[in-house]
Amino acid sequence: MDKPSSTSSSDSPALGPAWGGAWLLAVLLCAGLMFALDSHWRARGHQAHPVDSMALWAMQRERAYQSEPEALLLLGASRIQAAIDLKHLRGLAPEYRPLMLAVNGSYPMAVLRDLAEDEHFRGVVVVDIEANGLLQMFFDLQQPQVDYYRRGYTPSWRLHRVALTRLQRSTVLADPRFSAVATLRHLWQGTEPFLNYAHFRADRGTEIDFQKTDSAAVREHFRRGIEETVAAWQGVRPDPQTWLQELAPVFEWAQRIEDRGGRVIFYQSPLGGGHVEVWDRVYPPADYWDRFVATSPFPVVDGRSIERLASFELPDESHLDYRDKVAFTEAWWAELRARGLPR
Repeated sequence: MDKPSSTSSSDSPALGPAWGGAWLLAVLLCAGLMFALDSHWRARGHQAHPVDSMALWAMQRERAYQSEPEALLLLGASRIQAAIDLKHLRGLAPEYRPLMLAVNGSYPMAVLRDLAEDEHFRGVVVVDIEANGLLQMFFDLQQPQVDYYRRGYTPSWRLHRVALTRLQRSTVLADPRFSAVATLRHLWQGTEPFLNYAHFRADRGTEIDFQKTDSAAVREHFRRGIEETVAAWQGVRPDPQTWLQELAPVFEWAQRIEDRGGRVIFYQSPLGGGHVEVWDRVYPPADYWDRFVATSPFPVVDGRSIERLASFELPDESHLDYRDKVAFTEAWWAELRARGLPR
């Protein structure tokens, strides 16, 4: 009788050690390649830093409920992101927990509205805004951040964002601009990604290094863009009286926060040169901003008219260089305290 066939491992080649060595070699080669590419891009001036996302914004938003220390929420766009050093502010004001909720290129009224509707929020809100940002047509610009926080943000996404932030802080290659496909394309074509002179932080502050770019060219490019955009906005800008009347919801939102024991401070970041000229042409301060200041039941700090804030150099006429952030933060906080703010 024939013996049954056997598939015993003793009759098969001993592949375990060989496969293990091959996998180890592959891992080492990939790690070496990644290290070489990371070193290549760093040598070209690129830096590893977190990339902003909805989840990173939501991580800051969810911290607004701790009572000790009291939350100090900074709303606005890129100007306040580039101007306030959160780490230094924490040292200046240990009784507060500053949180950056500003979003680059976007006005913050949707976030103010969300905080007003949130019965659990009782902190301090600083709203960096200008006359144009108070148009009702711009009230919903940051609504996507609010919607994500309310409907899409989960503990698993938070863990994912924590891990991603650590990875992006450790290697340039974690930036989508340096993906495998993008890197191969740049190497093949002899090109490279735009050298970003604005670096994002995990606390959502921004550090702009104007020594890494042509400030004059950036200033001129920025000014042309503002001229074109403002020309379009001027056609839909309401007359001063209508504009002021349409601010009623903004004051209502602020009042709801204060009725719960919170505090709302409106603030306008300093501007320079051509930007002042353009904005004041479209929104004459006497007709718009000054009337807002006179009407607001809440404190308004105008950085454009305060010498110790307006005296800082703005290389692109809109943003601070990161080397001035600490000094500006000290001046900004001193100005608030001199006015008895936040309390």
